[in-house]
Amino acid sequence: MRSHSVRLTAGILATCGLFAVAAAAVGVIGLAGVDSATQTGISVVGDQLSQAAQASDVGRQVSVAFSTSQAMMLSTDQAQKADLSRTLHEQMIPGVEGALTRARLAHAADTPDELTGIDELITRWGDLRALLDALSPVITSTATISPNDTRTPDSASRISVAFKAMTDQLDKLAGHETDQAAAAVEKARSGARNLERAIVLAVLAVWAVTVGIATFGVSRVRRGIRPARQQVEFADTLQLARDEDEAHLLLQRHLERAVPDGTVAVLNRNNSADRLEAVTALPPGSPLLRTLQHAEPQSCLAVRSGQVHEEDDRHPALLACPVCSTCPGRSSCLPLTVGGEVIGSILVNRAAAFDQVQRQTIRNSVGQAAPVLANLRNLAIAELRAATDSLTGLPNKRAVADTLKRMLAQASRSDNPMALLMLDLDHFKDINDRFGHPIGDQALAGVGAALRSTLRDSDFAGRNGGEEFTVVLPGTDVVGAIVTAEKIRAAISEIALPGIDVRITASVGIAAYPEHGIAAERLERLADSALYVAKRAGRNRIEVAVTPAEPTLEEQFHDGILTLPRPLLTEGAPVHS
Repeated sequence: MRSHSVRLTAGILATCGLFAVAAAAVGVIGLAGVDSATQTGISVVGDQLSQAAQASDVGRQVSVAFSTSQAMMLSTDQAQKADLSRTLHEQMIPGVEGALTRARLAHAADTPDELTGIDELITRWGDLRALLDALSPVITSTATISPNDTRTPDSASRISVAFKAMTDQLDKLAGHETDQAAAAVEKARSGARNLERAIVLAVLAVWAVTVGIATFGVSRVRRGIRPARQQVEFADTLQLARDEDEAHLLLQRHLERAVPDGTVAVLNRNNSADRLEAVTALPPGSPLLRTLQHAEPQSCLAVRSGQVHEEDDRHPALLACPVCSTCPGRSSCLPLTVGGEVIGSILVNRAAAFDQVQRQTIRNSVGQAAPVLANLRNLAIAELRAATDSLTGLPNKRAVADTLKRMLAQASRSDNPMALLMLDLDHFKDINDRFGHPIGDQALAGVGAALRSTLRDSDFAGRNGGEEFTVVLPGTDVVGAIVTAEKIRAAISEIALPGIDVRITASVGIAAYPEHGIAAERLERLADSALYVAKRAGRNRIEVAVTPAEPTLEEQFHDGILTLPRPLLTEGAPVHS
């Protein structure tokens, strides 16, 4: 009996051992299958994400080139048109072709049928490029655009049609990539579900072992797919950003979601001021508030080297970064690089160490954001040039009208005063006739410099055209406007032109909100009327408008102007006759 019991016990132990081995084998196979399915899903989704990002990059580059060509054809300023044409051929077109090359390389492993979409996109670009080459002259140092050179509506229409054909193909290609990515995710999920069923069957034999394996397998699948899904969402949302500021916030929020308990700072390289600046909000008490106060771009080791730089407060580096070395815990700083140029960096800081998934997410996100940020910056520069007078560097007439309405609306909402100054140079036509247009251009450029040096940062000055300028003074009443106008008049009178002894003078008309009106058109009309009176009263003086009892056109002309005492406005200043 004893020997039988021993044999039975041994048999039971052996059977349990076999079940344990079988369960372990099922668990090992299940884990391997889950890991393989996860890695396959991540790899496939990553490939589709890369291809979708390349297509998005092409779309962004094409949109910038199209906007630049449209701005060039609509511009009436020849110097500006030449600058836009040069930007188009030297930056925008090469950028599109580079993006197309990268997109073609990203599809290198695709089947011939899958390559049809990218080849069709390249053909569409060829059509658009041919129109740009034929209709947009390339401006060099020895070639200029004829003053009579214009772009007909038919030219703009042909470019728009070619651009739409290309964007339609881009939408089609992006849709295809999205469908493929979704299919890959679904395939990974399907594989995971099949493995879960196998693990559940194993639970029936040895539930204690197989439940743990099933839980572990499901967790691995979900952890593997979640970062890829979030990355797809980030790539799609990034394309909706209207400007750099919105793109910076999207990048910050995405990384803070991907790295729990971490803080993210987006740093911008300001080359004109030689500064490294935080363009996203820093938390109160952050060491970056102090280290970035006078930081140059080269202070950041990631910007300086163009490579990832990491800091650990437990193990100080041989060369500590002046920017992030004072941050507690672990820091990882990645450069924002586009075409070999570092335009900024992304600093991620947290108390604990970064795991491999988090490191990969940070690298992928920075790589996706860099070209989008560069394109948004180029687009903003192109729009600024289109709204700037090239001679004086001041906003042009279109920008003047838009800014006046916007600043008037702000004054109305905040219930603050605002003053409008209309300024016109005296006898400017005589200067052009006697000394030539180059001297006249120097005079206009000098006025632009005088306005910039005299006004506050919150003030606005623009050129209406010819020798007429507009100045908007927020938070300023009539008395303050008179003081500022006198400073402007004095600054203009000090402009010296080489080789001539003529003094430059200006007449100024003032209208104020709300004393003289609440509508932009009325303020402009009254300020212009005041300017007209200043001209008739001897020039080189300042006049202020008044609101008539009933603002008819006749009363505005005859009674709507208040002539201030001459000594108050022009004491010590000769009147230009």
